[in-house]
Amino acid sequence: MKITKDRLKKDSLSEDCYRTTILSGQQKIDISLNLEDISLEDMIALGNSFLDDFENKEKKATDEIVSAFHKNYNENWADEENGYPELSAEEFRQKLTITAIHFYAKDLIDVVYNEDGMFGNHYLIAQSYDGENFDDTTMFG
Repeated sequence: MKITKDRLKKDSLSEDCYRTTILSGQQKIDISLNLEDISLEDMIALGNSFLDDFENKEKKATDEIVSAFHKNYNENWADEENGYPELSAEEFRQKLTITAIHFYAKDLIDVVYNEDGMFGNHYLIAQSYDGENFDDTTMFG
């Protein structure tokens, strides 16, 4: 998995955004590089540095999502009658799929998850402000 300049497409809706898609196993992941105060070459290097350590970064991001949303799901969203039973943390984790990774500025990274309908088809996002650790989450959509 490598981001290369020749695989990037300029985003037609944003002046400073480039997009590509990578494969992780069978899963397609949309990548966006949003250039604010950083060159395209530096942003590609940042993206590739993240992807070089993808297993570790994916685990950190997913751990943060499970920590932030698992209990909330079981207490507020689980609905046995409609096919959404309470889940163990591991079962909850299995339903999460990374659909996109957005790189912003130098150290800001959002990892976006599909949550398999557990929260009414919202996106769950793990956020890193240092490019290493994921200390924040949000729900979108």
